Amino acid sequence: MKLVPGPASIELAIKVSGILGLRLTDLEHKTFPDGESYFRYVDCVENDVVVIFQGTHPPQDKHILQLCLLSSGAKDLGASRVVAVVPYLAYAKQDRRFKEGEVVSIDVVLGILKQSGVDKILTVNMHAPWIIDKSPVPIENLDAIGVLASYITRMNLKNPIVLAPGKKGEDMSAAAAKVLNADYGTIKTKRDINTGAVEVSLEDVNVKDRDVVVVDDMISTGGTIVKSINALKSAGARRILVGCVHAIMVNDADKKILSSGADAIVATDAVPNKYAFVSVAGLLAESLRKL
Repeated sequence: MKLVPGPASIELAIKVSGILGLRLTDLEHKTFPDGESYFRYVDCVENDVVVIFQGTHPPQDKHILQLCLLSSGAKDLGASRVVAVVPYLAYAKQDRRFKEGEVVSIDVVLGILKQSGVDKILTVNMHAPWIIDKSPVPIENLDAIGVLASYITRMNLKNPIVLAPGKKGEDMSAAAAKVLNADYGTIKTKRDINTGAVEVSLEDVNVKDRDVVVVDDMISTGGTIVKSINALKSAGARRILVGCVHAIMVNDADKKILSSGADAIVATDAVPNKYAFVSVAGLLAESLRKL
């Protein structure tokens, strides 16, 4: 098995290689003056299972194309199988046609990866896990909520409750609450399909004088989280900790979250970010051992 450090996920590849005791494949990479990517496999990959570490976080299009180049190149050089370790899988937010005429982006991306020679995708907390059964490429979706919650146990919580937004909310909050030995519930959300605006409601959740842990798979603009924090503050929450697997944090989303009243942000290193106090390397290594 050859571990290939794609330019988007070099640090994570180094961590996993250390856990597995395997050296990283020597890969030459440069960017031409016009922005195009160049790759060269220095080590032979013929007849090997090639594991490519390449997240597709922003800039998504560039990182996806680099993954395609690396996968197609490995197959052209005789690799027997290509496993793409994509900690954050982009374009999963558009997992179905909400309005007539829309392009279902995740279907397109998965089709492109299949055509590029990817035989399996190993990802973490995929935003739309329900599309796995129809994916043209087999997907293994690892859950990092437990390791995220394990870190949060160090934060001296008082009478904690775990909440998570959206339709995956109950599963995520339940997974975290099991580790934290806490109550759990959901934050109800409703999104306007035309404007993208999100409304949140706590309904029957009691947070008064309690520490609240808000968990989510991904934070991009932070809009939903900020509205959730405002609602929790109004309902009398004592402290609010925000945990997420994928900290995309565009347009100073983290600053907005903290200024709205969150006491801390904790994220994983599935996406490179300054709140990555938790690593998914162990989860990835455990899965790769099975290969």
